[in-house]
This record gives sequence, C-alpha cells and structure tokens, in this order.
Amino acid sequence: MIRPLTTDDIPQIPRLLATEQGEHAEPTPHLRAVIENLLPGLFVNTPHADPELPGLVSVGDDGQLTGMIGRITRRMECRGRPIRAAVACELFVNPAHRSKMLGVKLLKKVMAGPHDLLFSDIANETSRKIWTGLGGSVASWYGLTWAKVLRPAQFALSMLRERRIGKLTGLAQPLAALTDKVLCRASRSLTQLAPLPNAESEPLTPERFLELFPQFCATDELRPVYDRETIDWIWPRLDFMYAAGPSEPVLVKSPRGEPLGWHISQMTDGRIVRVSQIVAMPNTMETVLDHLLHQAAERGAVAVSGRIIPRFLQAFADRNCLIRRRSTHTLIHSPDREVLDSFVTGRAFLSLFESEGPLQIWIKSPLALERLRSENTSKPVDVRMVGPISVEHKQSNFVNHAARVFER
Repeated sequence: MIRPLTTDDIPQIPRLLATEQGEHAEPTPHLRAVIENLLPGLFVNTPHADPELPGLVSVGDDGQLTGMIGRITRRMECRGRPIRAAVACELFVNPAHRSKMLGVKLLKKVMAGPHDLLFSDIANETSRKIWTGLGGSVASWYGLTWAKVLRPAQFALSMLRERRIGKLTGLAQPLAALTDKVLCRASRSLTQLAPLPNAESEPLTPERFLELFPQFCATDELRPVYDRETIDWIWPRLDFMYAAGPSEPVLVKSPRGEPLGWHISQMTDGRIVRVSQIVAMPNTMETVLDHLLHQAAERGAVAVSGRIIPRFLQAFADRNCLIRRRSTHTLIHSPDREVLDSFVTGRAFLSLFESEGPLQIWIKSPLALERLRSENTSKPVDVRMVGPISVEHKQSNFVNHAARVFER
C-alpha cells in the first residue's frame, strides 16, 4: 500500500534506511538522531505545505515501511502567474522489495500529482532513466557546473584528499604551493583573475534577501517566490548546502551603496569554495563574480565552483572557467508548456536554494546540525554521534546526494 507520509511514520524511517546495510540491521544513534530531529521539518512541517502534494511511503502487510519518497512544496511563479511546484527527493526502497519495482511505483504516483512543476535536482543515472521513462524530462542547462582553478597543483592535492587518495598529500603541500607560483606565471590564462572590481561588501541578511530578490530575478520567466516563512526555514539550513565549512552570504554593493548582487558559498577542508547561489543583474554579474573570485583567492582557496546560470554563461567563459556536465541530473516534469519552455531556454531561476540544497540531511556537518538544535529542543541532535550512515552510504540509492568536487 502506498499512502501519504505523516509525522507518525518518522520513528520507522531510521529502521527502513538501515536495511541498506542488511534486512535486520539496526539504525545507528546518529541516523536515528538525524531522522527524528530533522525529517519532520523537511518533509512534513514545511512552509506552505500542500496537502495534495505530500511525501509518500509504502507499507508492507506487516505494517512496516518498505519505501519512501519525499516531496516538498515550493512557491514559484511562471510569467507572473503562481504555479504549484514541488521537489521530489530521498527515494528509498528496502533492498528486499526492489525487485517489485516499488521505487518506480512510488515515483510514478508522485509524478501523477496535481503539480505544475515537479523536479529533482541531484538525481543519478538510474533516477534519470526511471524519470524519463515515466514521461519526465532532463533540464540540461541546469546540469552544468563551472569551476575557476586558482592554484592548480594545490587543487589537485585537494581532490586527492577529498577522494581519500594519497595519505602523503600533506607532505606534498609545500611543493604544490611552489609549483603553483611557477604555473601561475607560465599559464596566466588559466588562473589569472580580472582586475579587482570597484565594489564593497557586507553580510547578506535574510531581510535584505527578501527585499532585493524580486528585482534581481525579474527577467526570469520562472522564478521562486520568497516570503518570511520560507526564508526563515531555509536560512538556518545554509550550512547543509555542501559538506563544508560555515556558509558566507555576501552582499556586493557599488561605492555609492547600491546593491549589485550577492554570492553565498562555503569552503571545504580542501579549500575549494562551493557556491550555492550567485545573484546579479545582467549589467552587474561580472562585478559580483569577480568579487567572489577575488575574495576566494584572498582566503587561500584553490578553486571556486558552482552551477551555471544559463543567461550568464558568457561571464563565466570570459573568466576562463572550466564548464562541464555534472554526473547528477536536474529532472523536471510538468504538464505546462510554458514551464517546460523556461527550462529549455535557460530562463528558469534555479539554484540550490530552490532545490535540494536545504534538504541535505546526510551531510554529517557538526556545524550544520548544531545550527538546527534550537528548532528541536525536545530531542536535541548530539553532534558527537557518528555512525556508518554517510554520504557514501547514500550513493547506492535512487537519489544520489554524494558531495563530490564540482558536482552540485
């Protein structure tokens, strides 16, 4: 039986997810703490939750959960008219039931919902095949990432560390730093930055975000609609965007104090700055991007990466950014031709904020968990708890949430 996900299902979900390790595997304390503390605020008690677009669970004859899929409603509009939008994520099926095509049945039921737009933003190849087989599409523009390498040799070492290859990378750090000095002189086109822009900056607050966002996305055909309730839900989850350090929301201004745009990013332990959102006007994008790159270089970053904004593709190309396709996909489903056209033409505004960024509950960041403790005072998350559930664990599931270099 497939039915809507409710708060009463939350206690069973840790045991369901633990079946990835074996039919009778017990959930770790960390897994149980994460699910019980974070899942209600992600899949049930969300801003503007639509009772006709709930998450779903499948239930066996014994009353135990055998599968689940999350669905989170988001406020959006297309060409000025409101649309019903939802994010589909966290599709998981007990391995013992996967031969019954239960995952396909769950996804099919979600896609049959009364939405104007359903999308999944970090989907692996298996998800893509199922999704398109059920009538969905791939939003190819939104599967591209950009990367600006600032220190090539140190960047290479950082990738080795992130992939857990090479235990002696620390010893090679001084040599890599020296190599970068030589490379930066010999191949300036790869690493050289545009001149430092004549701009100032200050921390971006939720209040300023709400005030400025409508004017900065006014030219997009499809765009999110933010209000206080939604931004209060997202802001404490900024550190969940990537498995990295604290988020840095930065508002970029002209010398006269006029807002030019903003960038929000996190730096990994390997000193890669990952951008979850960059917002600007057509005539200010270059300034905002240059500010981001110079700030990252001053902080000692080895590279900066983020998702391509289709209408600003030239700005990234002009700065010799590497552009490549992610191994994960942005999948969309809509009965509305105007909605589909906005993705085909790259006129839809879609960043990690609007998609699965705030939903990355599998990132074991003590900082991110600590930030949410105040929301769950009855059962605070013990950030010291560490169990086998991890990013690598989730890679085998339908929706791939792996924190890879340049993947999101």
